[in-house]
Amino acid sequence: MKKMMLWILPLLIVGSGACFAQSTNAGDIRGSVTDSSGALIPGVKITVVNVETGVTKDFITNQSGLYDTDSIVAGQYTITFAKDGFERLIRGPITLDVGFTTVNGQLQVGASTQEVTVTADVALLQTETSEQSTTLEAKSMDRLPQVTQDWENFTILLPGATGTPGGSQGSSNPGQEVAVNGNLPYSNILADGASTTLSHSQNANPATFENVSELVVNTSSFSAQYGIGGVIFNQVSKSGTSQFHGTLYDFFQNDDLTAHSYFQTGPIPFLQYNNFGGAIGGPILKKKMFFYFNYDQIVNHGNSSATNSVPTAAIMGGNFTGIQTIYDPTTQTIAHDSAGNPYPVRQSFASEYGNGNVIPSGLFDTLAKNVQQFYPTPSSHIGGGQFLPGSVGSEGELQNNFYSSQLAPNPIRRYFGRLDYDITPTNRITMSDTQSDNPARSPNGVSACPIGCQTGDVDNNNAQITDVWNISSRTVNEARIGYTYQGNFFDDLALGKGYAAKLGWQYAKADDFPAINYSGTYPYAWLDPSSNATYKEHVFDPSDVVTMIRGKHILHFGGEVLLYRDDSTAWGNTNAGTFNFSGQYTQQWAVDSGTGLAHPVAGTGMEYADFLLGYAQSWNAGVTPEYGARLKSPQFFVQDDFKVRPNLTLNLGLRYQINHGWNEVSGNEAAFDPNVNNPATNTPGAFWFGSTHANGRTSLQSNVYNTFLPRVGFSWAMRPNMTVRGGFGLYAYNWSLDTYGGGMGGSFGNSGSFSDN
Repeated sequence: MKKMMLWILPLLIVGSGACFAQSTNAGDIRGSVTDSSGALIPGVKITVVNVETGVTKDFITNQSGLYDTDSIVAGQYTITFAKDGFERLIRGPITLDVGFTTVNGQLQVGASTQEVTVTADVALLQTETSEQSTTLEAKSMDRLPQVTQDWENFTILLPGATGTPGGSQGSSNPGQEVAVNGNLPYSNILADGASTTLSHSQNANPATFENVSELVVNTSSFSAQYGIGGVIFNQVSKSGTSQFHGTLYDFFQNDDLTAHSYFQTGPIPFLQYNNFGGAIGGPILKKKMFFYFNYDQIVNHGNSSATNSVPTAAIMGGNFTGIQTIYDPTTQTIAHDSAGNPYPVRQSFASEYGNGNVIPSGLFDTLAKNVQQFYPTPSSHIGGGQFLPGSVGSEGELQNNFYSSQLAPNPIRRYFGRLDYDITPTNRITMSDTQSDNPARSPNGVSACPIGCQTGDVDNNNAQITDVWNISSRTVNEARIGYTYQGNFFDDLALGKGYAAKLGWQYAKADDFPAINYSGTYPYAWLDPSSNATYKEHVFDPSDVVTMIRGKHILHFGGEVLLYRDDSTAWGNTNAGTFNFSGQYTQQWAVDSGTGLAHPVAGTGMEYADFLLGYAQSWNAGVTPEYGARLKSPQFFVQDDFKVRPNLTLNLGLRYQINHGWNEVSGNEAAFDPNVNNPATNTPGAFWFGSTHANGRTSLQSNVYNTFLPRVGFSWAMRPNMTVRGGFGLYAYNWSLDTYGGGMGGSFGNSGSFSDN
């Protein structure tokens, strides 16, 4: 574990919230049964009937008058309390959300043939746990404004939620990167109880909005069943019912419906977007097996528009007339200022050749002459591009003179299925699976494809199988295995097309177009290839939780083993060569008359002039192979929800986690280690390479075996309409490759740099 947090929840008067865990994708009804005097009654038969499916389950109160259904499918239920010598009590239909719902029964002495029916729903107060959580039901979210099938649009509505400036979706719509009550914007996203958070970026793909029955958001004071701090989102999917139901939908956006903003001018960007789909669910076997299926597709033709600065025909011909003076680095001699520091003395092209501020074409670098042909010209440019009047920059060059608008298709297809099967009255299996494919194409706003163009294909699969076995009325076992896969395949379309050889780039480390970058105040558009990368991420999440009722104690214990496998590359792992031009070689140097010290003269030198001459300030190249990163984290917990009184519950728990540091299957990792001996100086402090196992080290981080996370909380129902809750806990955050994986894949590969010249 890299970071730990201490959360203290003061005494609060709060409303209802649902509770969930690493191994919860259903609801849990619990409570006590008393007589009219308040004495607890053992041996009461509790019959729970799902109104929507007809599935029936029976339970018996223990010697302390307690019962707990543990894991049952969320929905509408009726609950019947029956015991000889007492009138039968029927509660419901009541609404069961994911998590704990308290339903107590008070029986009156009388004949069992008599019955009392209470139709009121359960109170909205949470009386079982100290945690803070919010449940967003599908019917509630469906009434809110929505433009696509994404529940992340609603996270900013959570109590205490705020966006984060560094979040990918900004502070107004933070999505998964929401910060709640000042906590770090870290989240763990569960799909029907199984973790789907990826190990690279620590984000996940949200479920299609149409498939979500409930979104349970847990923000603080979790029980020991939860290991991760921050925010936990549990996406609970819809299930089939005893009748067939279906849905059709379409969300669309079109530029014909788009109006200019107050400050916008010019054409409205192209936009054609449709998100459509349909769902169907129903019975397969009456009161035993039910299915739900959804197909969702996004047709997004997309648009990539930009205004760039490109060199004019005169500039590409070396004519810098009207622009700041440039100097010939080939005429350079070395002088010394008053402090003895050497500095270059150069002659301007105008004084050298008497032809104005112009570079003779004979001095053009071969690579530069070939590369600049890929800039647009008035007679040859990409479709959807047009030259603009532009404006004159401070250095005298024309800026913002080329506008382009191109299609950037970004389609998505998603499939979801769920199956619920009550094999026996005491054994239920729930299976759900989501698959999606997102092939996209990103054009370049300056040059024609394949230069700077990229295809990206993102494949996803989230699956889980849960088996709930009611061993007895007092013991339940819930076993689950979850699996998440995301494959990201980003391909540079110029790779392997022979550009390095055609352009004359002799130091190329890969067969690709070189990257031409400028670092000046108003640089021209860069001519770059697109990035090449592969990320194949696997998350395995097997878990098991046992629930036992013993006296006034409801015990939960078990654990999970998070296994991460990443067969990936670094972003942009194929770099034929990246050149940076700063204008330093064509600028003039002079000695200050006051200090006698040399300095470059302002208003001289041009980045593009350096480029034409082939004088790069720096360059580098490199190719690194795919690496195989691995991490595993076994986690165990015990939780005791102690029902001290019918209106007072203590939540006591302890979680223990082992975190093995990131390692690579072939030792392809490197990092500075102050304990590794430097053979050049025979002193401590040198680079450690995973393949050497220096000092016995095999991973980027040391294994951590001392992570103990205690949890203490209480819930006290002072009155029927008031609950006081409080809690304390330690929580942890996982290591992610993007944040803590520096050096992964850094041992193997080939590279080049300015020193090769």
